[in-house]
Amino acid sequence: MYTELELINGLKKRDVIVVKHLYVTYYPMIRDLIQKNGGSEEDASDVFQEGMVVVFEKTQDKNFNWSSSIKTYLYAVCRNKWLMHLRRQRTHNTTYLQDNVEVAGDQNVQRDIVHQEKRELMRKHFGFLGDDCQTVLRMFFAGNSMRKIAQEMGFTEAYAKKRKFTCQQKLIQAISLDPLFNELSAS
Repeated sequence: MYTELELINGLKKRDVIVVKHLYVTYYPMIRDLIQKNGGSEEDASDVFQEGMVVVFEKTQDKNFNWSSSIKTYLYAVCRNKWLMHLRRQRTHNTTYLQDNVEVAGDQNVQRDIVHQEKRELMRKHFGFLGDDCQTVLRMFFAGNSMRKIAQEMGFTEAYAKKRKFTCQQKLIQAISLDPLFNELSAS
């Protein structure tokens, strides 16, 4: 059995044994929640995986203060993700789930989920950009100067600036036109 600190440190180090332990230990709880509330085994697997991504990202955040156990946090994340899914589907009374659990810190968990989903949305649309745009923006986001970007890409510095601006605008427009963006912005 692991302590909370061992679990957190294991996730920080990407320890495969700790990740397997979390799956074996906590997946059945999430599967039961999802299945009791209209979901399938596949839904449960997807929600659990998405929840683990949020937990993993939180363990990487040096400023995050763990005020609950990983089990409680993971449950809250998965529960909120499933509620969001049900609201999108509009097939279920989403004011409560059959677990009747009010999870402490639900608003913080909701914020974490929305933040993670916005990043996923950005990654998705970033992947649709051409290779040239991706390279320019990666270099820019990594803090490279426009001069260095121009040299690496074989551009003039003026064209590198224009290209960066054009690529950013393409990315912003694609994200803002995605229906999920409006939903996440309203959250």
